[in-house]
Amino acid sequence: MENVGAEASAVLVTGKPERLWNRNFALLWQGQLVSSLGKQAFAVMAMLWLKDVTRSGSIMGLVMMAAMLPPVLLGPVAGVFVDRWDRRKIIAYTDIAGGLVVLAAALLFFLLPGARSLLIAAVFAVTLATGLLDTFSQPSISSSVPLLVPKEKLEAANSLNMSGVQLAVFGAQGSSGLLYTILGAPLLILWNAVTYLYAGITELFMRIPRKVRTSEQKEREKLHPWHRFRLEFAEGLRYLRGERGLLTLVLVYAVLNFLISPVLVTLPFFATDFLGLGAAWYGYLMAAFGLGAVLGYIVAGAFPTRGRARELAVNASLAVQTVLTLVALVFKAPAAELAIFLVIGLTGGVMNVNINTLIQLSVPPDYMGRVQGIMTTICAGAMPLGMALSGFLFDLSGQNVSLMFIVSGVASLVAVVAALMVKDYRKYLASR
Repeated sequence: MENVGAEASAVLVTGKPERLWNRNFALLWQGQLVSSLGKQAFAVMAMLWLKDVTRSGSIMGLVMMAAMLPPVLLGPVAGVFVDRWDRRKIIAYTDIAGGLVVLAAALLFFLLPGARSLLIAAVFAVTLATGLLDTFSQPSISSSVPLLVPKEKLEAANSLNMSGVQLAVFGAQGSSGLLYTILGAPLLILWNAVTYLYAGITELFMRIPRKVRTSEQKEREKLHPWHRFRLEFAEGLRYLRGERGLLTLVLVYAVLNFLISPVLVTLPFFATDFLGLGAAWYGYLMAAFGLGAVLGYIVAGAFPTRGRARELAVNASLAVQTVLTLVALVFKAPAAELAIFLVIGLTGGVMNVNINTLIQLSVPPDYMGRVQGIMTTICAGAMPLGMALSGFLFDLSGQNVSLMFIVSGVASLVAVVAALMVKDYRKYLASR
């Protein structure tokens, strides 16, 4: 694998900035901040609206599955195109396209408020379409951050980028439950469309440094598109297979994504039925999680870890998260639940900055899109199945929230402990 990294280093981008907060990174940051406001407002609205209209955990699980299917099915395809195309255009055009799709759904909600089946189908369609667009935009964003900031500032850049997105999530989730009650679904969907369009238009003004093509890459462009795609996809797959520690990390997180699905599907019922609080409290709990994540991003960015310290930070965060899933069933006081979700978010923030930075440091730039696309498929692949299965089991259990949380928490804790027994996993976490 040393030869792969050496070859990739010969095609690194030129014109890399010398400071963290520069024009291009600022444009990327604000675009993600604004579009996330709309995305999360729509996500909260969709869950609450579907709960009110259908009272079905199965349908909610299927909607969540629809959001996850595109990256699972098309992640590797997206990764090849991210490494080949202009990442600036991918980021901007996917946001603009998302705005147009959501705008069409908003018109249906305004013009045909009584067409229940059609509106449910519209929510599914928007969820599926925006998931498809995110399949291309998210690896483009993650692959672009190392090209827009100095290497020594990568933790800080990831912290800023994730914090900005999470602040938007915090604001949207904290207010969307209340805004849904006051304004209704149509206006929140329209807000999502406006934020998408604004983000996409402003992101067109970014300038992401281009890679210098080698003679081999120039010759490859003459190949038939399908043959070229197969060749480039195979290269990314071979790289991931050759990095056993990274591959083990991916498999561990795929298992954990499957096991957390019961909590994600039943969380609206946890807030309203188990805790006996209003619909707005689903948003409040998610906002507490989001605020905790921001704090975690800040901590990870301000105090970057290396080697064994990074390994400890990641594994300790996972252990705390899984234990608190069970603790949430014990304390029903609203203040206690807010504190629990705050800490879950904080540990998740620390973990995400460390994992994302580790991958950006260890994977050569020419392979970043393809590796992330394959990783997305593997890690996210279990989640649609988990969400759909969780929704059906939740209904079959008589909508037993406690049972779903216990199964998820205990199984996740077992998976975390089992991962610690794998040497390649621990070695990779401590490798940078």
